[in-house]
Amino acid sequence: MTRLRLLALVGLVAAVAAGLVLIEIPALRARRDVPVADPGTPPTLGVANIAMQAAPPPPTLRAGAIATPTGLYTFGWAFLDRRTNHLVGSANKDTMTNTTESMVKAWLAADYLSQLGTKQPTQQALDEIADMIENSNDVMADKYYALDGGSASIHRLTKTCGLSSATSPDGQGWSYTQITPADAVRYGKCLGDSTAAGAAWTPWLLDKMRHVQGGVKDQISATKQGGHWGIIDGLPGSLVPDVAIKNGWTYIYADKRWHINCLAVHPEWVLAVEMQFAASQGTAGLQQGADVCASVARQLVYTPDV
Repeated sequence: MTRLRLLALVGLVAAVAAGLVLIEIPALRARRDVPVADPGTPPTLGVANIAMQAAPPPPTLRAGAIATPTGLYTFGWAFLDRRTNHLVGSANKDTMTNTTESMVKAWLAADYLSQLGTKQPTQQALDEIADMIENSNDVMADKYYALDGGSASIHRLTKTCGLSSATSPDGQGWSYTQITPADAVRYGKCLGDSTAAGAAWTPWLLDKMRHVQGGVKDQISATKQGGHWGIIDGLPGSLVPDVAIKNGWTYIYADKRWHINCLAVHPEWVLAVEMQFAASQGTAGLQQGADVCASVARQLVYTPDV
């Protein structure tokens, strides 16, 4: 290097040190006017920065295979996916019938309330209907079946809810109404989507069905019967608060068989189980039927992959 070039280089370095010369590196000069993205909040030293993940989907019920229980005179079930309107069930879901027993009480309530139109029910009527649903009060069912017009109310049920001709009144009273498992889930959907009771009263009715009282052993009298059992006992706890139920059960001396129905209505699905079988007329026989309903529900539980 010549002495002249060496002196020039030393001068340049001195100028840079003095802040008199701006030197641009080409690669940086090309990026000088590009906005810099906001780096956000810098990580805290010593603290792990973990991204929040969405909670896994909760369990639900979906169509599946059911093992047919043994020792029953007759058995049938149906499942309706309200998201797709897809209905599945046992091979006899459209042909087997059972007496509705107390399962029809939700319709008696819905029919009475819907026929009022814009007229408001009395507080006494609301209290009596609530008692009919929550405590399965047979005396109140007799009263509102009569107020609804008797068998005319059951004909309205089949027409309003789009049920098949296999579902029909028997002529001996509300409890003898015949219904198939497939029609039972259509009936449940009709209760849940406001078709039965109307938009104004459906939330109230479903709330009463979510607060059914008493277990299998709480069969105190015709006015206080425990109906909180069956499908509800086979569900994961996360589903229970949103499930409205109305079971039906009677030991009929004429055929010496239990007639049992379980109905559960969820915002996403409806499940119905029907059966008849010979057993003790005591609560042990009722417990047998309740266990069958719970077993069907348990077999249909689906837990999404996480």
